[in-house]
Amino acid sequence: QVVGLIGAFTFWPLAIHFPVQMYLAQGKVAPWTRRWIAIQAFSAACLIACGFASVGSAMGVFSPERS
Repeated sequence: QVVGLIGAFTFWPLAIHFPVQMYLAQGKVAPWTRRWIAIQAFSAACLIACGFASVGSAMGVFSPERS
């Protein structure tokens, strides 16, 4: 559970945010175009998914043991 929590916190910035920002800068994608909005929406969706994964992992780490 702890490894899942660490992975959930580090996945979005390392695997999604920085590569997307580099792509937008290198490709000179103009802001507020369809392409830019689609890429930003994908990044936001991945951020939300990582947020849910973080909450799930945190509940697994910090919840009391049930046996």
